[in-house]
Amino acid sequence: MIRTLRVIWRTTMMNVMNTLEYRGAFFIYMVNTVAAPVVYLLVWLAVEEQGVSLPYDRGQFVTYYVLLSVVSMLTSTWLAFYLASDIRLGGLSPWLLRPTTKMVQYVGNNIGEKIIKMPLLLPLVGLVALAFGRDLSLPTNIRAWALFALSLPLAATIAFLLDVLIGSLAFWIQDVGGLIDIKELTSSALAGRFVPLALFPKALQPFMNAQPFRYTLSFPLEVLTGGLSRQETIRGFAWQIGYCVILWGCYRIMWRVGLRSYTAPGG
Repeated sequence: MIRTLRVIWRTTMMNVMNTLEYRGAFFIYMVNTVAAPVVYLLVWLAVEEQGVSLPYDRGQFVTYYVLLSVVSMLTSTWLAFYLASDIRLGGLSPWLLRPTTKMVQYVGNNIGEKIIKMPLLLPLVGLVALAFGRDLSLPTNIRAWALFALSLPLAATIAFLLDVLIGSLAFWIQDVGGLIDIKELTSSALAGRFVPLALFPKALQPFMNAQPFRYTLSFPLEVLTGGLSRQETIRGFAWQIGYCVILWGCYRIMWRVGLRSYTAPGG
């Protein structure tokens, strides 16, 4: 475990240096990351001003969408495409001879890029928060912030493992690009990126509460906006932990079986 943490630290620092070479491109990407939630927010505020009855009040909408880009960045992953490419083109092969796994390098890349992206993102989010400051309703009790902080690494783990599973299909499927696109679209819709899940019809709420994408983005935001009861919060954390365990088990099985059939240049 200590050796693995050391490798993750070193790969993280390496990826921080690599990411610094593209800080201009990442800043443009951060602008887009903030702009999209602002557009969604303006749409829902216009709907709310028309007197439509909605599960969220104005303060909850503003808080949800102002923080959406931050939570999205902290929990996001971009692993599936690169993992599939490494399996298909042989990039995985050298790592099979090393005392650690390729997954450690992916973890370091994920953390390293976020270390650079967050300082670029936060000033933009601060400007949006100032623009909607009158309606921004952040919790004042430390318990809500502590639960929010606890939910973030669990959400990031679920998102990461889902990407690992999609990318690992490259052991058996030549091109998983289409599956990755479907997963990204499904995730955006079911994680609450476009529409808060509370706005879906009541008949769909049992499904929305059970599906894994909720726990990669929407659930941390729900914890912070105060839209959950104590029992709903406990149940949500149980779902998060359960999905982490299940997805980790699926990853281990797929990886073990996939390596047996792995053939690629250098393999």
